[in-house]
Amino acid sequence: MNEISINIQEELFKIWLEKELLPNFEKWVYESTELKENLNPSFYYELLSFNYKQKNAHPELKKLIESQISQSDVEKWKITKDLLNAKNRTENYSKSIRNFYSLYCKGYDFMDNLAFDYGLTLECPYSYYKVETFDELTETQKQTLINKCYPDIIVEIEKVLNWIENGKIKLIGETNEFGKLEYVDNRTDLEKDIYKEKNKTVEKGSWWEFWK
Repeated sequence: MNEISINIQEELFKIWLEKELLPNFEKWVYESTELKENLNPSFYYELLSFNYKQKNAHPELKKLIESQISQSDVEKWKITKDLLNAKNRTENYSKSIRNFYSLYCKGYDFMDNLAFDYGLTLECPYSYYKVETFDELTETQKQTLINKCYPDIIVEIEKVLNWIENGKIKLIGETNEFGKLEYVDNRTDLEKDIYKEKNKTVEKGSWWEFWK
């Protein structure tokens, strides 16, 4: 993204998340002098001429925004959406929690606590209900398992959000030669807080025994 103010980035992020009403965003686009002064002219014109009343306006606007920002910012927004969904228990937040484990497996090692303490618990609930997948659970079982994550998961979510916001974790939005998602890790050794002892325990026995 071009060097623009935090205020503009936040407004674009809110509408990308579909947390802002289209009429409000449209009004802001027309009235904001800051927007006109900070965006490149072509993007600004596209926002002005966009049909905010068209069918599927939100998805189309998201595509427009994504075409004008860096892949790094898109990746940051996507992971932030999952983190906020899980923190605030909005939308399909159980899917966001499960996605923490998927993101760890794809290369985001800094998600280790969220992945193993919460994401894997939902993704592989065998130790609780003797079934292999979350989708095999009854609705009651799903909710019971989800509730076990709270409130402790919020502390870990806020930790990761702070790392991303403060530049301790810089997402790149690209994969390396091994197909793993890349990021820049500026955390201290203490902040990394990798569960070495837990990992050793897993190696010694069956993983489902470890999660009991």
